[in-house]
Amino acid sequence: MSNIQKMWLASLRAHWLYLLIVLLFFGFGCTLGILAVDYLDNDQVNKLGSYLDTFIEQAATINIDSQRAVKSSIMNNLIVVLAVYLMGLTVLGIPMVLALLFFRGFVLGFAVGFLTKQKAWQGTLLAVVSILPQNLFYIPALLMAAVASLSFSVLLVKRYFNTQLAVWPSFLGYNLLMLIAAAAAVGAGFVEAYFTPWLIKTSAAVLTG
Repeated sequence: MSNIQKMWLASLRAHWLYLLIVLLFFGFGCTLGILAVDYLDNDQVNKLGSYLDTFIEQAATINIDSQRAVKSSIMNNLIVVLAVYLMGLTVLGIPMVLALLFFRGFVLGFAVGFLTKQKAWQGTLLAVVSILPQNLFYIPALLMAAVASLSFSVLLVKRYFNTQLAVWPSFLGYNLLMLIAAAAAVGAGFVEAYFTPWLIKTSAAVLTG
């Protein structure tokens, strides 16, 4: 077993509780988002369905400014990672991080749930090509950032009651993890701006014949 694998396993054992909490809040948000689709009234369903049909019809011919899109996507992703980072520097940030995870999970669950329920296999295809690619990078980055944020916040609480507790080494590790999360968020921005639109246009062309 390599040193990197040993470090990874040691970190997982040390932070498994934070990882569990993060996954629970994110998963709970996703579940409620999917369930929320069933509580839409007919008027809301019809409006959203109309928007979706229009999007499918026009998606194959839409030209996207990739440079502008990648800047916007990267900026949005980095703002979230930065927010999680700053929350981790304060004890009050703990519930805010959990609320953010719940909200992101809810939005993701609602989007996937509506697409699959409204359009069956066609919606499933759209969910896969429009949501999955960038989130393969972004969601792990967000979860990792959240785990690091919670862990460092708890360390600051312990430091308050024990002034002899060393914070600096953990702070350096915290910054390193956030840099990795930020790099993954940037990668997700490139995927969303350059790869996902191509998948959407290709899929829309298939769906519209």
